Amino acid sequence: MLAPIWGTNQYWFRVKGEVKAMIAEYGSPTLFLTLSCAEYDSADIAQYLRKVNNAPQSYSISRLCTKDPVSVSRQFSHKFKDFFNIVILQRGVLGKVEQYYVKKEYQMRGAPHYHILQWL
Repeated sequence: MLAPIWGTNQYWFRVKGEVKAMIAEYGSPTLFLTLSCAEYDSADIAQYLRKVNNAPQSYSISRLCTKDPVSVSRQFSHKFKDFFNIVILQRGVLGKVEQYYVKKEYQMRGAPHYHILQWL
């Protein structure tokens, strides 16, 4: 019942079981990647935040990110999905991906990042 709720013991038991099943089926992953947002260095995220919050150009990127972490996460999720699908899966820049497991997490300040296991 609590397995869908992030952070519960049941949730982590389920996630661990999924990863263990993939390792049993496909062997050890070839790659482990962590992709983070770097939102304070992203001009397009700053532009997006200014637009959705109707914020003036004088607002710093850190102020914008602190004010609206939900939009930061949403925008990064879109960027991640596009990057992962096009660059990693379709173009195969790291090799032909046979299987993968993706986990999105948040840092204490609310910044998103992704952990990825890949079997090439």
